[in-house]
Amino acid sequence: MVSPAERSGIIGFKPTRNLISSEGLIYASERLDTVGLLTRNVSDAMHILLEIVYHSSHHLPQTKLKLIQDINPACRSLDLAGIRIGVPWHLKDVTTLHHAKLEPFERVLSVLKRAGATIIYDVVVSGAEEYDIMSPSEKSIILDTDMKLAMNSYLSALTTNPQCVHSLHDLIDFTKSCPSEEFPSRNVECFERAEATDPNNELYVKMLSRDEYFVGEGGIEGALGRHRCTVLLMPTPCATLQTFAAKAGSPVMSVPLGSYPEGTEIETDAKNGLVTVAPGIPYVS
Repeated sequence: MVSPAERSGIIGFKPTRNLISSEGLIYASERLDTVGLLTRNVSDAMHILLEIVYHSSHHLPQTKLKLIQDINPACRSLDLAGIRIGVPWHLKDVTTLHHAKLEPFERVLSVLKRAGATIIYDVVVSGAEEYDIMSPSEKSIILDTDMKLAMNSYLSALTTNPQCVHSLHDLIDFTKSCPSEEFPSRNVECFERAEATDPNNELYVKMLSRDEYFVGEGGIEGALGRHRCTVLLMPTPCATLQTFAAKAGSPVMSVPLGSYPEGTEIETDAKNGLVTVAPGIPYVS
């Protein structure tokens, strides 16, 4: 949700896991995936979320539903007295922040302060540094393994399956052999990585155990608790915190802050050559 929104200059909102029913989803990972919203503004996101929850409230306890119904009037108030907003300045994505993003973010903090919020600048997410230095295989093993399990479960349960694609292995073979899939220019690398996994693999079991730390004390929950904060606010998207939020099922929202000004030096992604920074490209918080 938040990454497409970032590139498009719109609101991306990933609600708390299980707030919206996930019935009918084709999961990449059942433990990480959540239905979310892409909207023009925060008000639209709030109203759409309330409508979806209201019409699918059969899966929610009544106490939780009552709390959600109270959101609407609460969001109309600009009084943020008692709200503590944590800014984790120590994170790598923040310490390397592009200078063009700093001024609008500082303006946002000033608006929040005037509305009564307390800004906590020294918030530390203790597990972030450990996660950042992990190998790519350590970071991807849970998603890759979960994807194989989820895809096999979905495909094998189809009652109508004209192409006889019953597993991830079948899907890989079909994608490679079907001309309209444009293989190999559109590759199946992530599928093949997932197919090679084993839920009994030692690394998978190890990382599931380590996730308990990233979800709790070493992640967002621990940071909020230690600093008595209500929410964390970042001046730029952070892959590590987005991952921690997905692992914990925590809500995430990206909000447009503007776009890079004229004269901004163009930067490209070293991996694919795509432009990442240039005049007119949106950036978010």
